[in-house]
Amino acid sequence: MSESSWIRHYAKLPVVLQNLACTLAGIKMRRTRHNRVFRDAMRFLDESQWWTAERQREYQDDQLRRTIRHAYETVPYYREVFEQRGLRPDDIRTADDLPKLPILEKQTVRDRFDDLQSRGWPTRRQVHLATGGTTGTCLHLIEDMDTAPWRWAVQWRHRRRFGVEFGRPFVVFASKGVVPLSNMNPPIWRRNLVMHQTYVSVHHMTKQNMPALVEYLQKRRLEYYAGFPSALYLLATHLLDDRASLGQPPKMVYTGSETLLPHQRSAIQQALGADVGDHYTPSEACAFISECEQHSYHVDTEYGVVELLPLDGGPVDLRRIVGTGFCNPAMPLIRYNTGDLATVSGGDCSCGRATPIVEKIDGRTDSYIVTPDGRQLGRLSTIFKRTPAIAEAQLVQDTLEHVTVKVVRSDTYTQEDDDRFREDLRRYLGDVILIDVEYLDQIPREDNGKFRQIVSKVFRDRYKEAENAGSNT
Repeated sequence: MSESSWIRHYAKLPVVLQNLACTLAGIKMRRTRHNRVFRDAMRFLDESQWWTAERQREYQDDQLRRTIRHAYETVPYYREVFEQRGLRPDDIRTADDLPKLPILEKQTVRDRFDDLQSRGWPTRRQVHLATGGTTGTCLHLIEDMDTAPWRWAVQWRHRRRFGVEFGRPFVVFASKGVVPLSNMNPPIWRRNLVMHQTYVSVHHMTKQNMPALVEYLQKRRLEYYAGFPSALYLLATHLLDDRASLGQPPKMVYTGSETLLPHQRSAIQQALGADVGDHYTPSEACAFISECEQHSYHVDTEYGVVELLPLDGGPVDLRRIVGTGFCNPAMPLIRYNTGDLATVSGGDCSCGRATPIVEKIDGRTDSYIVTPDGRQLGRLSTIFKRTPAIAEAQLVQDTLEHVTVKVVRSDTYTQEDDDRFREDLRRYLGDVILIDVEYLDQIPREDNGKFRQIVSKVFRDRYKEAENAGSNT
């Protein structure tokens, strides 16, 4: 059964059977994410976070040499790069040697996809996935079957720093289509019982649906909340506007996949009655940066090398994030340009961990698309996952009833791609808004060299405006 056919069949099921389908999917998720590799990695990471800086560098350089040799011996693209530059694997001994190699751009991953795969890597170990990206750019990737357990182990180290225990009930706010858009009425959540997970669809968080969601959350004892900052912020502002509270607040709130802005953190903490822990990791499995309990962003050195490179013409403390991952031998990415930015920070952290720290993550800042039926859609990268021939895309909303989608097409873009893309646009935005598609050669950037995936002239952030007004008095 094709993906689109499965979606149509799932959408017709009653809610109780959709919950069953989510639970059955959860059995596979638990097996692939939280297996023996995950448990072994967790034990290792609990210890390694307290290593001295010297021991961390030794471990990181050892993993880097292993990754470089594997890439040279099995990945055609890297063998070509090394030969063009007259290099051998032994020329890259430490992270300081990485500038001998070129930066790997997203377009190169698309153009050389086959050549970036490890030759002879067992098919049974390969996991195919796609990322929508922060610029509306689909990117297809291949991971080893142990990459996800490692990523989740680092994620859970981050969560446990704040006192949350693995396996406890939680709620996540994100954009997977587990709640069909064909039904905009409550319940706007589905249950994955085997993982104790409640999944809230951000596409259904309308003003009309928020009271039902809050009532549901007030009845549940949930260990923690997780999800997009934009979605958690919508919940927080609703609670603040109604002067409501959660009867059983979570121990912690975890955010990721978008930039967490200061006013969002403040509102979420105030409304949900819990601290906020943020993390950053691109889908390309090349970097991980996570907050500690003192709210410093630590580079997770066991996961890969993070280079913070100067931005041409930018502020001296604003850096590009370039990553080299250790956990994906099926398709290793070396010096991959994530397209995201971070502000560097000097000094050490009072938590006692000796890993490098950054002050904040500056990339991934979006606005919201507001639909006439009351939805506020804050992250729409899922739209682009089925259309890799789109080089870049941006959604611009000028009125409540109208959105213009700016698209940069690659040379391989076909009519079939266009039909599929328009179908996905309509599926995620719904039938209540007019959509125009505009094809461009290039989408203009902002001053920092990036562009926002969503530009809205409709959405107004009252809490941000109030904070800005307060800071100017």
